[in-house]
Amino acid sequence: MEGNFIFNKEEVFMKKKLFCMILVFSMIIPTLAIPAAESCQHEWSEWDTTTEPTCSDTGEKSRWCYLCYESQTKTIPATGDHLWDDWYTVKKPTIHKTGLKQRECLECYKRQSKKTAKLKPYVKFTKKTVKLKVSKTYKLKIKYAKGDSVKKWKSSNKKIATVSKKGKVKAKRKGTAKITVTMKSGKKATCRIKVSPKKKSSKKKHTETVYWTPGGSVYHSTIDCPTLGRSRTIYHGSLSSCPKSRPCKVCY
Repeated sequence: MEGNFIFNKEEVFMKKKLFCMILVFSMIIPTLAIPAAESCQHEWSEWDTTTEPTCSDTGEKSRWCYLCYESQTKTIPATGDHLWDDWYTVKKPTIHKTGLKQRECLECYKRQSKKTAKLKPYVKFTKKTVKLKVSKTYKLKIKYAKGDSVKKWKSSNKKIATVSKKGKVKAKRKGTAKITVTMKSGKKATCRIKVSPKKKSSKKKHTETVYWTPGGSVYHSTIDCPTLGRSRTIYHGSLSSCPKSRPCKVCY
């Protein structure tokens, strides 16, 4: 009886031990199994852009499985396509130095620069021909490239027209002269100056003696004017006292 009792206790103990081992293994084995996501025959959705790429920054897109809901992400490279603003001038070119232009990207503010070519020297007068009366003056005007300057002015005939260091012309006497401007770059231009005599005044002095008739409408410079041949009454006096306003076309 005693031996059977001991056997039964050991049997019970072994059964409990076996049960515990089975229970432990049943808890461990599932953790060693392959995850369901890895064994899933994925059915992926279309890629969806979550972050748009820019000219300098990368973007991101993602997708997910319809069966296990696993998700994937992928980096989208930066486009490198800058949204450039218009070019603006930083430094203007001259005949001696190149200029500089710049522009900026409206997204990443990257800046680009480029040089502009030197200017070609030139010079020209705003007027190719100038007409002046004797003793009159005129300031000549020229256009030329930035960075250049006047070296000298010269008149082809100083007796007709002279020119100062600042390009001011003075008419001396009737005739034609050429004014030449020479730039430091070596460029030259010529302007023609036509000088005419002063216009004589057509007004007679008030002290001049004139002649007129009572019924006439004009005054005469001489009593021998052919139009006065048949006149019996002829008056004379100064121009200021003459009642007639127009001169005779025959004797004047």
